[in-house]
Amino acid sequence: MRMRAFPLCLLLVAAGCASLGAIEPGPEPVKEPIAALSPARRVWEQGQIAMRRGHPDKAIACYTQSLELDPKFSQAHLSLAAAHIELGDDEAACPHLGRYVEARPDQVSVRGHYAELLYRLKHRGEARCQFDRFIALAQEQGGPAAKNLLHSHSRLMEIAEQEEDAYAAHLHRGIGLLLLARARAELSDESTDPTSESLLCKAAGELTLARQEDPEEARAGWYLYQVWSALDQRALAARWLRDAQEAAPFHYLTPSERCSLQLAASHSALELVHR
Repeated sequence: MRMRAFPLCLLLVAAGCASLGAIEPGPEPVKEPIAALSPARRVWEQGQIAMRRGHPDKAIACYTQSLELDPKFSQAHLSLAAAHIELGDDEAACPHLGRYVEARPDQVSVRGHYAELLYRLKHRGEARCQFDRFIALAQEQGGPAAKNLLHSHSRLMEIAEQEEDAYAAHLHRGIGLLLLARARAELSDESTDPTSESLLCKAAGELTLARQEDPEEARAGWYLYQVWSALDQRALAARWLRDAQEAAPFHYLTPSERCSLQLAASHSALELVHR
């Protein structure tokens, strides 16, 4: 089935959301005496000096030696990835970024870079998995990582379109529009922003199409609840909350989505009691 197009630039440019930037730098140079460091860390520090002087090829040699001295020194994998990217060799950078993310799953922003790198290299299945994991972790952590949720949903939408997965394309487009509407509302001085409302209506349309593609999935219902709540349509919101509740035990939701669904359901139940 051919999915109807929606301008991808709207999901990114209109929100002022750029793609993920450069890999974050490693820790600051150590202040303790070099002799006090482990052999692997000493060689790694030499690589850092080479990178700062603009010699990524020399840095790669140091980082590689650092890993030979200590295969568990995961920072060297991140540094190797950064050096290979500096040289324009994404293929060589990719496995090192993957090894770092595997060793440091708490580094959410680096996982986002890894997902983006996989996407650029056209490893769609792996990229989809990493963007999904990034979204789940970013929802829990909030802060800077959450600012890239829109970008991640846009990438998942593009992957779904390339794979002709109509459900996922409509789902992630709808979620992206919801996030864009929220961003627009935060920037607006008006209590009711027409642009934000228009985006919410478009989000409702996309999520409804996703629900029609797969009526058993929970995620479309959960986000439809959020859209109709934002539009102050309580009856429709309550309908989709019930729908999401019924589907939740059997279908995928991120931990944050599942927790929020439970809280919304509890709040709704309390409201009924107090009426």
